[in-house]
Amino acid sequence: MLSALMRKLQQLWHLLLPTPCLWCSLPVQQFDRQLCTACQQALPQLPLALCHYNLLWLPQVARGLTKPRFDELLSVSYYHQPYQHWLQRWKFARDYSAGDLLQQQFAVLLQQYRQHQNTLPQAIVYVPMHSRKLRQRGFNQAELLARVAARQLQLPILPLLQRRQYQTAQVGLSRKQRQRNLRAAFSLPKTTVLPQRIALVDDVVTTGATANEICRLLRRHGARHISLWTVAVTLFD
Repeated sequence: MLSALMRKLQQLWHLLLPTPCLWCSLPVQQFDRQLCTACQQALPQLPLALCHYNLLWLPQVARGLTKPRFDELLSVSYYHQPYQHWLQRWKFARDYSAGDLLQQQFAVLLQQYRQHQNTLPQAIVYVPMHSRKLRQRGFNQAELLARVAARQLQLPILPLLQRRQYQTAQVGLSRKQRQRNLRAAFSLPKTTVLPQRIALVDDVVTTGATANEICRLLRRHGARHISLWTVAVTLFD
């Protein structure tokens, strides 16, 4: 009852003062969306149906990854504009409107994935953030995306991964620098026994160094098939 009333109030407010599109700034057509119809249709698309919802089959993606230790890769789009802008705004400027938009796009992707994928993972984990960085930023974007995935697919989240070391942002680091930065960076409780099929959630995959380090750990604790789900993926030029 209360949620229905809130929805009606939001619709009324939208009629009085429409929300501006986060890309072109023109009014959006739907009160619960961050983009107008034209900008939504103009967003860069990945050929997900062509690669059976596994981007590891795309040479332009696979060439940029360092011997991936995950079995599947699923992303909303390339790490180009406008997603690059929205991700940076969300993470570094606390632009929660951009965060809401990215979570909406992620939910749509997972809905499509569910329709085309017969076997879903048994549980979801996410890339953890060091407690110091979490206090600085105020949120872990990977955790928020994992919650979206859990709601959309009705799967449990396992908040077991921990980050041992505080590290500066990896933006701009080379592949070797990323790998060196991540040695022994993550941990799981020693007695952890994981389901065989796991989805790992992060915001962006660049070289795959972070995901690979976590996948090594997940496999030592029982995971056999790991899907990596992100908002964006960096292409190999």
